[in-house]
Amino acid sequence: MIRRTIAVLVVVASTAPAGMLFAQERIGVRSAVLFESYSFDAGLPFTKVSQLTIPIGIDVDFGRLGKLTISTGFVSTNLTSADRTQIVLADQTISSTLDTEFRFNYNLVPGKLILIANGALPTGTGAVVQQELSLLGAISSDVIGFSSSDIGSGGEVGGGFAAAFPVGRFAIGVGGTFTQPISYTPVTGDPDKLSPGSEFRLRTGFEGPLTRTTYIRFAGIFAARAKDEVGSQTQNGVGGRFIGYLSLNHGIGSHSITVYGFDVFRSGPRIEPTAVGAAVLPRGNLYAVGGRVDLAFSAFSRKFHLIPRFEVRRSFQALDANTTDLERTGSSVRFGSNLLMNVSRSTVLVLEVSGITGSVVLPAVPDDIHFDGYRTGVRLEWRP
Repeated sequence: MIRRTIAVLVVVASTAPAGMLFAQERIGVRSAVLFESYSFDAGLPFTKVSQLTIPIGIDVDFGRLGKLTISTGFVSTNLTSADRTQIVLADQTISSTLDTEFRFNYNLVPGKLILIANGALPTGTGAVVQQELSLLGAISSDVIGFSSSDIGSGGEVGGGFAAAFPVGRFAIGVGGTFTQPISYTPVTGDPDKLSPGSEFRLRTGFEGPLTRTTYIRFAGIFAARAKDEVGSQTQNGVGGRFIGYLSLNHGIGSHSITVYGFDVFRSGPRIEPTAVGAAVLPRGNLYAVGGRVDLAFSAFSRKFHLIPRFEVRRSFQALDANTTDLERTGSSVRFGSNLLMNVSRSTVLVLEVSGITGSVVLPAVPDDIHFDGYRTGVRLEWRP
């Protein structure tokens, strides 16, 4: 699989026109090693889920022409069963490369209008055996927010635009994208193919200074997707998805404080194409509030940023695809800190550590199921 991913990167790079390659100004590389582990009280089919993720990103800057971004990586997820005597719910491990995603931004009007071509090549693991669905269902939890919530699909192609223009001291942005997923078989041995519906997203937002030291940023997204098909049978309509994000940043000398909130509302049921095969996710809502403090200082002739942060999440969902009332399905509090160090003028190193505590709710279980966990990581970014 690693060789396959490398070959895909070479193919994508070789498809760029020769004039674009000669015009490039710089190439940036981003990577990380992230490990996270979460333990659950009794009530679930598993007691522990751990994940190792190694994301890889390559940015090719063509100056005024545009920018190409390629991302892939490797993930290994392990589930510890609550009852190791059962075959169906035995301990499970899935290791795989991730799908290779690419995005090219073409500066039609530099600084004002960008055309976008994007897609994903199915270099990950799109098909799993039936016994592995419980593991993939576990990492799809939006209350925890795993680093990699899916391991592969059938790929997709798409495109769109993004535009920005000034309005007083603010900048207004609008954009739209269209994505067509490719059909694939999510469960090994099951003849039914999953054909996710095409999706259209409309984005808008604004940002700018409220005062000399306070900055505001708002973004809103509306997403609509055509009906999915499983085994040539049309499933429930997805409905719309509404996503809102708001943040305020206040500077205090060389330091800053940021508070933010976001809400993800799914107005109708949808087919989850990558995390749990052909499972139907009912109507739902996820919202979060959080904050961070950026403390800048110098030591040992280096510049550092210590960034303590926290985030609170709450998730709600309908009991099934035929009801509309939302019930709480879980909540969590994540807290931790990043340490950012400028290793050189072109290299940035980030150390990350965080903990999380929370609970999930199941209709058949009278009490909340508590969980605790942590995430550690090292990130490296090189931009010449």
